[in-house]
Amino acid sequence: MLSRLIYASAVGDDLRPGELNRLLERARQRNVQRGITGLLVFDSRHFLQVVEGSRRSLNDLYAALLRDPRHRDVQLLKFARIDARRFPGWSMGFVPADLAHRTMVARHAETFDFDPALLDGESAEALLVEFGAATAGRAAVLTPA
Repeated sequence: MLSRLIYASAVGDDLRPGELNRLLERARQRNVQRGITGLLVFDSRHFLQVVEGSRRSLNDLYAALLRDPRHRDVQLLKFARIDARRFPGWSMGFVPADLAHRTMVARHAETFDFDPALLDGESAEALLVEFGAATAGRAAVLTPA
């Protein structure tokens, strides 16, 4: 059964500057092996991520996130069965949530500030889809700035 999981978290104290590239590279390798695709949005304070794959793979991934000291205040925003992937070509796409994206964030949140913990599941999913569409095929999806 194919599923989609969306979560938000705050950056934990154990995420050191420069570590994000290594984290993304390891996640991409593991995700290919596990049949997981998705997109990560990050602004140096918050993570918003959507992952798609088998229910078991996503459950295992979420359990690991809850134990990961680089994430704190992990919130499950949505977990649902799906018929098709929205991010099929990305083992782990990446988008920096920077000032250029403030208007996009405001369309789905009550503020221009990127704080995914304030989003409900539907708003988070809509924002992730918009981020993905806005950056599809661009370098920002592949590597953090």
